[in-house]
Amino acid sequence: MIDSFLKKLGKGGLYRKSNDHREEGIFSLSSGYITLQTKLDLTSTNRCGICIKNVDGTYFSNTVEEVQEFLRISNSEFRTEHILINDKYGYLWIMIKGISIEDILVASNGIADVIVDRGFKDQMLAAVFEFRKTVSPNSNLDSPQLEPQFLIFNYKREKFYPFVPLASQEKRHSDLELVLASIISKEIPWETDMSVWYPMWDMPFNKMRT
Repeated sequence: MIDSFLKKLGKGGLYRKSNDHREEGIFSLSSGYITLQTKLDLTSTNRCGICIKNVDGTYFSNTVEEVQEFLRISNSEFRTEHILINDKYGYLWIMIKGISIEDILVASNGIADVIVDRGFKDQMLAAVFEFRKTVSPNSNLDSPQLEPQFLIFNYKREKFYPFVPLASQEKRHSDLELVLASIISKEIPWETDMSVWYPMWDMPFNKMRT
C-alpha cells in the first residue's frame, strides 16, 4: 500500500495534470509561490500543517499510524520531518517541514491520499502553508509584514484563502490578507467568498523548528 503511494507521488509527477481537484489545488502552489516571492518578497518557510478532526476508534488510529509510516518511508526521497500535535479544539495536526516547498506539497498530498482512501475525507479540515517576508537590513522589525503569513487550503471547498494573524492576539491583518489575494488569486484555486475565510488561531507552528 505504502509503495503504491510512493510511486504515485514521485516528483516526476509533481507538475502533472490531474482529474483530482484536491491534487490540482495543492500542487498549484508549486508555481504560485514564485509569484509571492517576486511580487511580495514572501518566502515559503517550507513548513505546513494538515489539520484533521480527531475520531475515536482503532481504525482511525491505524490510519494515523499509516500516515506516519508513509512519512517515515518517504523521508529519504522527499526530505521531510514531521510531528503530530493534538490541539485544545480536538483537532490533530500533522506538522511537516521540508527542504523545499515541493517536498511539503508532495508529502501533504500523500497524507491526504492515505486519509481519503481510509474513508476519513470528511474529517480533513485544512492544509496550512506558512510564508515569511524576507528580512532586509533596513527592515522595520516591528512591521506587521514580518509576521508569518499563511495560505490555507480548505479541503471541503478545495480552495485557498489567506490568513495573517496578529502576533499573540486573536486579531488579523485584513489589509495584508487582501494584498495576498490581489497577487495570488489568479494563479491558484481561490476562495472568493470572504465570509468563509475562517481564522485558525493557535496553530502549532511554534512547536516546530524553523
